[in-house]
Formats: sequence, C-alpha cells, structure tokens
Amino acid sequence: MKKLLTLISIATVLVLISASEATAASGSEISRKEALLAQSGFKVVTVTTPKQKEAVNGLAQGRCSAVTFNKKLFYVFPTATKDKFYVGKQAQFNRYKKAIAAQQGSKPARM
Repeated sequence: MKKLLTLISIATVLVLISASEATAASGSEISRKEALLAQSGFKVVTVTTPKQKEAVNGLAQGRCSAVTFNKKLFYVFPTATKDKFYVGKQAQFNRYKKAIAAQQGSKPARM
C-alpha cells in the first residue's frame, strides 16, 4: 500500500512537471510571435473599454485572427495577459507570415 502511494505521488509530480514545461514552451512561443508581429509592423493597442475587453477575450490565444471593423479587414493577436493586442492590416500580416516561415526554415531539426 505504501509503495502504491509513492508511485502515485511520483506520477503526479511528473505530470505537473510536464504541464509546467508545456506552459513555459507555449509562453516562449507567444513571446516569439509577439516579437515577430512588432517587427512586421503590427501596432500595440491597449484595451481600454469593456467592449474591447470582451472582444479580446473572444479571440484565440496564440494566433492572429481576421477581424472586420468598419468594412475593413484587420488581423488581431491578443497578448498573453489580454490587456493589449497587436493589430495590423494585410501587408503587415503578409510580412509576419514570411517571418514565421523563415524562422521555421532556419530551425535545426529536433531529435
């Protein structure tokens, strides 16, 4: 019985470590994307109204979403804290996609 509890405790610790590593990886991935967005010409906008907060909370985390505002197409990327967001038009989004592709092409293969 004592060995069983020890095994369960070890398994729980391993699961928690794996989860924290995955979170750290996704956090660094988002930071990398935010840097590429800024380099591509996206502007940072601070959320100031409840309506903006509601809209940003509805966006997918970690990816650009196409949004139409006043019959114009924008690409929006919320920050991890969702108190700010990056916004750009088609030209900035195209530069961002090229930057992502260039980074993926230059990465060494993982084993």
